[in-house]
Amino acid sequence: MAKALKFASFTSKVLANGSAKLLPLQKTSVNPLKQCISKINSSVSENLSASSRAYSTLSSVVRPVFHSKGCCCPMCSKTGVAPFSTEVDKEISKFLTKEIEYEQSKGSSSLPKIPGFEIVANGGDVTLTKTSGKEKIVVKLNVNGAVDCVMSENPTDKENDPPQMICRPPFDVEISKGDGKKLVIECSFAQNDSSYIDEEASYDKSRETDQIDDQFEIHEISFQEEGSTDGGYSVSASTMDAELFDLLMDMLDERGINDEFIVHLVDYCTAYENQQYIGFLKKLQSFADK
Repeated sequence: MAKALKFASFTSKVLANGSAKLLPLQKTSVNPLKQCISKINSSVSENLSASSRAYSTLSSVVRPVFHSKGCCCPMCSKTGVAPFSTEVDKEISKFLTKEIEYEQSKGSSSLPKIPGFEIVANGGDVTLTKTSGKEKIVVKLNVNGAVDCVMSENPTDKENDPPQMICRPPFDVEISKGDGKKLVIECSFAQNDSSYIDEEASYDKSRETDQIDDQFEIHEISFQEEGSTDGGYSVSASTMDAELFDLLMDMLDERGINDEFIVHLVDYCTAYENQQYIGFLKKLQSFADK
């Protein structure tokens, strides 16, 4: 300590004397930079042992102190985040392998045809087109969220058999006659709930043959200009005259939109939706495997 004070006093005298030359400083036994780095490394080591969150809170200034330029650890990488992988991803992929095999065993690789219509499908959207002279009939639908569970009515099926999955989406029928306008009829499948029977209500079996149960029903009708996005005025079937409603159903029947068409439509939509679902499962499995 005395030597350090003597050296400092000598240096101040030299600086006070303008004619004297400045003497070089003597090297100390401990390099200040190394001492600072040592303290930083010690502090970082304590933080790392205390909490794993240190990886995300370390300053970039500390990085070159104890890591090389080509270091690939999470702290020196571009993202600063370690590769994320969990056992859940593996379990999902393992489950999807069985699920895909099961769905493929139920479905068919080829799609059924709908007589009289050309079919164009893209994703969840399906468009059916039929032309007769100047008249053009287009049926548009979307299979997303249109799958229902239906219990089998076959007495030979076992009670523990899983319910059948069928796709019955609502659909729009567009009829145009070449004048730039089209009649749009919004339809959906009839919801017949036969699970509830009122025991007190009288039921006349003689009227059973007089009643016709259609496989679908009209919900709304409107006119639209070709290429227009404006829906315009529409009429709800609930407020429509019953005779007009029946005549519009007959109009659709004459153009091939009838119960036979509905059977083919359900078969196609069910098979197509199943293919889309299998494709989704494969994408999900590929995502989980990354």
